[in-house]
Amino acid sequence: MLHVRFISMKQRMCNMSKSNKLAKLKILRANKQNWRCFYCDYLMWQGDPTRFAARYSLPGGFLNRFQCTAEHMQPRENGGEDRHENIVAACKFCNQTRHRMSEVLTPAAYRQHVRKRVRAGGWHPRQFRHLLKEARHLPRPKRKARRG
Repeated sequence: MLHVRFISMKQRMCNMSKSNKLAKLKILRANKQNWRCFYCDYLMWQGDPTRFAARYSLPGGFLNRFQCTAEHMQPRENGGEDRHENIVAACKFCNQTRHRMSEVLTPAAYRQHVRKRVRAGGWHPRQFRHLLKEARHLPRPKRKARRG
């Protein structure tokens, strides 16, 4: 009995370290993307949703839609790993909607599909268009000069 308990505790510790790694990767990618969703380009939040809601005048019922999630470019079930080059930050709505499609598109095809809908005034409710405009006016991080 003690042996079984030790194994399950070891598995929990392993899963916990995987989720910590994924959480760190998500934050790194979100920062690199200026906290804009990889697919729709809308602003996302992480941590305290009430601050995000107050800053951008969002009703509480829509907050989850813009929560930052880690999106695997190559899904885990297809051998995708929790590695920097396989993770992007995506809003919860885009992430979940992609995986609910009858035919899951590649990340590039899905991004094109989403951006087309955004340009046409769809995808997210119109009352949140300011999140797209705000995202475009954020300062971009300075890039390091290439040596060459």
